[in-house]
Amino acid sequence: MAEKLKSVLKTPKLRLGVKAVALALALYFLPVWAAGILAAFLYFWPLTFSFSFVLSFIAFLLSAGSFFIANFSPFSGWPGVIASVIVAALFVLLLGVKNVIFIRRAPFFFVFLGVIIFASLYGFFAGIIHLPILALVVFFFCRDALASFTPASEPTEWRNGWQTGRTGLLAVVSSLLVTELAWAVFYLNLSVIWATVSVFISFSGAFYMIVEYLRGKLYQTNAPFIAVLAVIASFVILLFTAF
Repeated sequence: MAEKLKSVLKTPKLRLGVKAVALALALYFLPVWAAGILAAFLYFWPLTFSFSFVLSFIAFLLSAGSFFIANFSPFSGWPGVIASVIVAALFVLLLGVKNVIFIRRAPFFFVFLGVIIFASLYGFFAGIIHLPILALVVFFFCRDALASFTPASEPTEWRNGWQTGRTGLLAVVSSLLVTELAWAVFYLNLSVIWATVSVFISFSGAFYMIVEYLRGKLYQTNAPFIAVLAVIASFVILLFTAF
């Protein structure tokens, strides 16, 4: 039995599955703080590439932990089972990107980023996540995304200075955009889901434009058009749901 377990743990994809099951069980049966400690152990084992996405891992803990503290307790029935499985699946996405399990890492990471930021926005409008936590979550994810999946991550001499600083600045801008817009929309007293969708659409369009800008393809793609279309769609949603 021990030999079989060792052989399973030597296979990267199977090891991901074991970690997902372990975290899902911990979220359902243990307090949130204990599941968080286990998640940290699973994330940093093995240590290789762990610090490349450590900010995203912290943001993941902040967002998921806030939801579980507010809504679930150990042995919380089928809702707890479903939530545990979803969080474990997202954790697998992050580990797969971090450990280079996925060949095309960028699409998986951007899906992960989108789901967590959407959930964090929903949590803010539902009164689960405070605005400073939302700001940190957005900044951490955008910082890792821009640093890892744009030309700023390439090890050239000039990019180690100005270009790397530019990604940090643009991550701050993205965070401020989301938090300021979310703060303004919050006082419109919209339904939680429509408020979330409107802010998320605006963020998605703006962030896509930032990514293409750093890749040097801003005017070679339809990114500006998509960003403008996203903002228009967001304001249309706000207009029709506010009255």
